[in-house]
Amino acid sequence: MAGFFTRILEQNMPKDPAMRSSQLLRLHRFAMALSTYVLVTAATILVTRLGLGAMNRVQWTAFIGLGLLGNSIFLTLFYTNANLRLPDPSLTRIQMIYSALWGMVPLYSLPEARPIVLMFYLPAFSFGMLRLTRRQYLGVVAGVMGLYASILVLGYIRGQAGFRIQYEIFLFAIFGILLFWYAFFGGFVSNFRRRLHEQNKKIQRANEKISREMEERRQAQIEKDELIVELRGAIGKVKTLSGLLPICSSCKKIRDDHGYWNQIETYLHAHSEAEFSHSICPDCQEKYYPEYFNSEKNESDT
Repeated sequence: MAGFFTRILEQNMPKDPAMRSSQLLRLHRFAMALSTYVLVTAATILVTRLGLGAMNRVQWTAFIGLGLLGNSIFLTLFYTNANLRLPDPSLTRIQMIYSALWGMVPLYSLPEARPIVLMFYLPAFSFGMLRLTRRQYLGVVAGVMGLYASILVLGYIRGQAGFRIQYEIFLFAIFGILLFWYAFFGGFVSNFRRRLHEQNKKIQRANEKISREMEERRQAQIEKDELIVELRGAIGKVKTLSGLLPICSSCKKIRDDHGYWNQIETYLHAHSEAEFSHSICPDCQEKYYPEYFNSEKNESDT
């Protein structure tokens, strides 16, 4: 059933991953609560079929109608995401109070099977263990016990068939003890879960901080390694140019480490950052291009 509701409401889920995950969890819990309504209804029908009690048409109408009405409202709130605008988006306390109110119908209508009906309340109270604080739990218990007491008073005043005051007080006391135990134990579990959640958040923040620091160190190490490579390359070039360079005494070619003779500008360009722009000096101009040199000289003399 949880998967069924999830598929129906998938299109209206919040886009934020964290909110979406929380809303899915609430839908699963609502589906479980709805299953409990169905089981309690089936058990109530079985009780009447076995002759352990009887409910008239008005009581059946109230019982079925309240169950459908309440769950329709809760389903609408989850479907439209309107529950996210409420102080408690899980609607845990509201659902528990409503289920208790709904259960008052068979609790009053089936006095002979009242112990069985009281057992139906226990699954509903288990839903609050992971959500409600002890104070909230005690508030719900007080409300349920108040409703139960009003049922007993009404049955006593109306002289309900099969009503035995000592027996009803005994059931009331036992039921109250069970609910108060649920409240204290549920409050302990809820508080423990809350503290565990806070510790997990602290651990998560610490892990994120460590991850950021590790990434920063990794980036710094990468930059450091790149700088070392650049420095080694520069140092290698400086060593090559500062060493003893074999140069031809005639053509001025330089011999490299592999034994090849290179033009001096080619060698310097390959082993340094120097760039060359070719020109001609006056001596070479006079030697190789005397006609240009003499003409320029005559022009300058005149």
